Amino acid sequence: MKPARVRIALTVLSILVAFVGFAVWFMTAMPGTRHRGPLQPLGVGDQQLLANLKAHVVAVASEEHNVGHPEALERSARYIEATLSGLGYAVSRQEFEAEGVKVRNLEVRRTGPGAGKARLIVIGAHYDSAQGAVGANDNGSGVAALLELARLLKSVQPAEGLEMRLVFYVNEELPWFATEKMGSLVHANGLALGEREVVAMLSLETIGWYSDAPGSQRYPFPFNLLYPSTGDFIGFVANPPSRSLLHRVIGSFRRHAAFPSEGAVGLESIAGVSWSDQWAYWNFGWPAVMVTDTAPFRYPHYHTLRDTPDKLDYDRLARVVLGLESVVRELVIAAP
Repeated sequence: MKPARVRIALTVLSILVAFVGFAVWFMTAMPGTRHRGPLQPLGVGDQQLLANLKAHVVAVASEEHNVGHPEALERSARYIEATLSGLGYAVSRQEFEAEGVKVRNLEVRRTGPGAGKARLIVIGAHYDSAQGAVGANDNGSGVAALLELARLLKSVQPAEGLEMRLVFYVNEELPWFATEKMGSLVHANGLALGEREVVAMLSLETIGWYSDAPGSQRYPFPFNLLYPSTGDFIGFVANPPSRSLLHRVIGSFRRHAAFPSEGAVGLESIAGVSWSDQWAYWNFGWPAVMVTDTAPFRYPHYHTLRDTPDKLDYDRLARVVLGLESVVRELVIAAP
């Protein structure tokens, strides 16, 4: 009996080891190679991008702006609208009420040739701040990046049957997160009611703070066992059904951007994985990826009044935006 029990135990252990190995591979194996070593200086032509990013963050996120501070929220919304209009876009409003305050998502579009309902590629960022926070990194950085992507992608021509939408969401932060008044959920629900198909969604969420200090990066379990402890990278995060899109996105970023990057597939129950607007699109079964500096696990001023525009690293933010420009161009030319 003892030899039989040993064989059974070894078989169970082998299966367990194989399962753990597969799970680690599934979560962490990414195409391309993570950039290592010093960053090359930005080009002369990129200095305008850097200056624009800083100006956007200052304009959108220099004060607490949310439903609790409606005048400040309105100032942020109007700045976004004016900037997009100045770039030549027709800005669409998706208006609704939250606690008696009129709020709105803002959207611009680029549509490829072809009749019928085009498949959608959505790039989004929320523009409200958390309660008790200024919100320069969360999420002025994502808004600034999306405004600059709107400028850089103004002339892009999506492939036949595709449509690119750049969306600025209200009410991502608590108490609205995961409620019917969450801006991205309002947007995603509207697409579902219109029987539209989203083939790719990118959520730009806190992408402006980096550190070269050892130990500057923390993670929830099990990512703390698998990823570096220096917060010098941009992260790409997906749920299991979005793994294919994640691979396409991070592979493209690594081909075009000499900037450190990490990718992860995680269950939505893991802290941080679903904490942004990609969650709304996952609810409808659409593939979506969060692009993030992982602020809750890195940024010392996260969700505080100290999250001000002077804290951000605009040089590295500019590099991330240039990489994302290439990613989005590839997505809209040939959808997943």
